[in-house]
Amino acid sequence: MTRSNNPKLAVIGGRLEDDNDAIYAAMHRLSGGRIVVFPTASGEPEAVGAETVAVFRAHGFDAVLAPVYGEGAAATARDPAVAALVTDYGSVFFTGGDQALITGALAPWGVDSPVLAAIRAAHAAGGLVAGSSAGAAIMSEVMIAGGTSLEAATWGAVSDPDQPGILLGRGLGFFPWGMVDQHFIKRGRFGRLVVAMAASGTRRGFGVDENTALFVDGSHAQVVGEFGAFVLDMGPAKQDRRRHAIDNIAFSYVDDGDSIDLGAERILPGPEKRPVTPRDIAYSAPARSLRNVFGAYTLYDLLARLVLGDPQTYPSDRARAIEPKGGYATTVEFARAPASKVLMFERDRDFRMTAIDFLASMSTRKLNAAQLAENRRTALARDYGVKPGKGARLMLLGSTPLRAEALMDEIAAQATGPVGIIAAASADPRDEASRYARALAARGVEAVDLGLTIDNVERLSRDAALVGRIAAMKTILLTGGNQIRLIETLLHRGEVTPILRAIACAHAAGGMVIAVSGAASGLSGFMVAGGTSYEALRFGIASDMGRRGLVIQEGLGLFGAAIVDQNLASSRRLGRLAVACAEEGVRYGLGLLEDSGVIASHDGLRLTVIGAAGAVLVEVDLAHTELQGDDFTAPGTRLAFALPGDVIDLKTGTITRAAPTGATEALDRLVQDVISDCCGSFGTDTRPGHEVEAHIALRWTPAGDGSGHLDMESIRDRHG
Repeated sequence: MTRSNNPKLAVIGGRLEDDNDAIYAAMHRLSGGRIVVFPTASGEPEAVGAETVAVFRAHGFDAVLAPVYGEGAAATARDPAVAALVTDYGSVFFTGGDQALITGALAPWGVDSPVLAAIRAAHAAGGLVAGSSAGAAIMSEVMIAGGTSLEAATWGAVSDPDQPGILLGRGLGFFPWGMVDQHFIKRGRFGRLVVAMAASGTRRGFGVDENTALFVDGSHAQVVGEFGAFVLDMGPAKQDRRRHAIDNIAFSYVDDGDSIDLGAERILPGPEKRPVTPRDIAYSAPARSLRNVFGAYTLYDLLARLVLGDPQTYPSDRARAIEPKGGYATTVEFARAPASKVLMFERDRDFRMTAIDFLASMSTRKLNAAQLAENRRTALARDYGVKPGKGARLMLLGSTPLRAEALMDEIAAQATGPVGIIAAASADPRDEASRYARALAARGVEAVDLGLTIDNVERLSRDAALVGRIAAMKTILLTGGNQIRLIETLLHRGEVTPILRAIACAHAAGGMVIAVSGAASGLSGFMVAGGTSYEALRFGIASDMGRRGLVIQEGLGLFGAAIVDQNLASSRRLGRLAVACAEEGVRYGLGLLEDSGVIASHDGLRLTVIGAAGAVLVEVDLAHTELQGDDFTAPGTRLAFALPGDVIDLKTGTITRAAPTGATEALDRLVQDVISDCCGSFGTDTRPGHEVEAHIALRWTPAGDGSGHLDMESIRDRHG
């Protein structure tokens, strides 16, 4: 196998955006502006190939298409004319798709085809080999051919592609410094890379995130793009097969502008990065995250907390994931080491970090039936050290009751004064609290503004008298507004404040907590913080509000039975709620319509619907949900509409109806809104119930009793 002494590579982690000028400019520089596009991996090679060539040309390239795709790909890879085209242009780009299609066409049975020989010769002569997604996977000697992190951690390496686990294959070996994985942060692939490295005896691994590239020129590599790359070293790792654990995995995180000396195995932070100082420290205790450790951005967020954490009081953090079919729990822990270094760059809302020489561990254990049942019941519940008594209740409202007289009357009827009002979610908390106090006073209920805001929470948390007063209250009302602001107030810097603990104590002692609109979403363990139904289906989870997709953040965890979304009808959010449940591996979602809500029992499992419109119960079939590959698939997602007066049982997923009619029509309208928003404006199939957009397919099968099943599918990385 011929190798270049000065190899030029672009290892791109997938979802390369057309407007990523920095990556295209770097490829232009390394290739001399001439490149051959191989759409070999794609399931739609003609369309993807033509589109990719057009994008390269828009960035000033002389780009052409190699017709190595489809059923005749292996034969075309023997065509001297295609080999001559590669020789002429000198650089190549592989699109995303199925990496096995690339290796099967260019190196059938492990034998280089003439076209692959031409690519190797061009590469040895100084040409660029670039690839995105599947085109990046083929770069290393050992290639990850399939499997998710959770499957890998649970079942290990397998040889049968029909069995759960990590599937390995032979790559093309352009990248000799270790194993490559892609979509790394977005698809939570830390676990599968660790297992793949351990199974193959590979010491170093490189996990590159989406819309991000690792550019290699000789032994120097540089990160360019939206996020960064994890660099793993299994050299010091210790594997205990009996405990199903791997400890002491060394890793670093390199971001845009950072470099790696591949020969010396040294991280070189970018010139804009500076060391994190005591003034930058924002966290002093673990997050105790409830999120799926292999979910989108979970481990990145955990590492970011450690980077900005106090190394004396907060040296490590962890999160876990549950494999629902086999009943296994996998935990990943990140920790500082004595030699760890942390650097950062921040401008406006753009935060960049570099974390050098950290340690990780990963362990998997079998859960018994009781542990699995408890996990399902409390998957979203945060442990405040107190257990709610039978008199404890939560009232979750889908919109402000200030414009709904009947809902305000319901609050007054249920409340025991004085009602403590926390308006921290509001942009004008004093005015918002005053409006609620007046509305309650008009109904004979005393209310008081507790005066809590994000600016004064640290000071008020030190007020023992106020904290004690809140803990003794029988009713606490959290107003609507920006739920992120509310969470950042009560979980200040990611830590439980004394005021939040007092609210939990008041609830546990038999009090009622009323959460309005965005605050209702914030009461769950996972909070839906942003994104439309279309963005959720098309792009999945986004890292923050500034990026396209569904934004999921830690919630308060006072309501542990379901993910909650509000303003369901007017904001057409049913689709994003269903995707949120599927992405986070949560069985139930609760969608609250305007002028409506639910009153939850002490354990959160019995919900009585109140108000004018109703609520929707979402139940995801987790055993058949697939979201780690290029396709997001959530078949058989059950939707059921509950009218005012109905009772939802989250132990069984059933609804006891107070009236026999109206639910079917109401649910159908909500589902048709999702189909219209996500499919209709992009072209639909005219067959009843089957609407298809180029990237999203939804099939609705109503049951005729106010429920039905929604099959959801989205191709999220068509181009790679």
